[in-house]
Amino acid sequence: MPPPDFTSRDFCLAREQLIADGGDHEMAVHQLMLVWHLNNDLEKQEWECQIQQECQEVANRECQAEEEQERQQLEQEREQELALQEERKKYHLKHAPIPQDAVISTDPIIIPSQVAVHKLCKGDFIELYYFTNKGLHNAELSTQSVDDDVLTLLQTSDSFHSFVPLATAQAKGLAMKDEDLSWEEFSEAAHCLTTAMRENDWPEERIDSHIKFWLALKSHPWRHGVCEISKWALLTYQARVRCKWHDTLATPHSFNIAHVNNTLLTQIRDELVHTACIAELESLKQVSPSSNLHI
Repeated sequence: MPPPDFTSRDFCLAREQLIADGGDHEMAVHQLMLVWHLNNDLEKQEWECQIQQECQEVANRECQAEEEQERQQLEQEREQELALQEERKKYHLKHAPIPQDAVISTDPIIIPSQVAVHKLCKGDFIELYYFTNKGLHNAELSTQSVDDDVLTLLQTSDSFHSFVPLATAQAKGLAMKDEDLSWEEFSEAAHCLTTAMRENDWPEERIDSHIKFWLALKSHPWRHGVCEISKWALLTYQARVRCKWHDTLATPHSFNIAHVNNTLLTQIRDELVHTACIAELESLKQVSPSSNLHI
């Protein structure tokens, strides 16, 4: 912007004030021009500083906006990844990798129930029933017909109640005790459970001990005798000892399950004989009054 005309009438009063201190009109105009340039330079500097400050503020706001947009983008991507991980965890079968060169096996595929797999992974005791042909068949039917998302209330072994998948509750309700299995069912289960142990990374030493344990019972003289209670005693021994083996793990009372304790086996047979005798006596007591009336 050009300076004003300090020789004009508008600045007459200013010139006269300067002349009063000594000087002429030309010097007064020069002084007024000098003051104007000084003030103008200061205003220009202030204006340039203000413009620079405003430009810097705009740049800072744009940078913050870009950073916020980037942060929101990263947060959105993180939330999407977490949601995808949760979906893969919840629907693991949907996202499970499939070997493209694999062909379905001609051998039977053993797929135990969910409760059996869960206990195997933890190394807990699991009833042999789940690995009999019947138990595996029921597990297959349950997997096909029951939605995993359906829950039911179930009392646990420590007397607490918790919600569990309906398929798990149904599998528990169908399970038979080991001592109630037939010898054929016992043989089916022992073979399948051995395979399942390996698939769930059980230590080979423990697997070998169980194999020796089951073979010792199968080859025991009582197994090939005529006394049914003695055969039942072998199955009962298997059920109790295998359960006790799990209970005593990591305690001073742990033991090698492969060694058969014949003294304990005899005690179990005597117990079963005693129980059978009492049951027979109770049965006779129930029929005796009717027999007396008939006489």
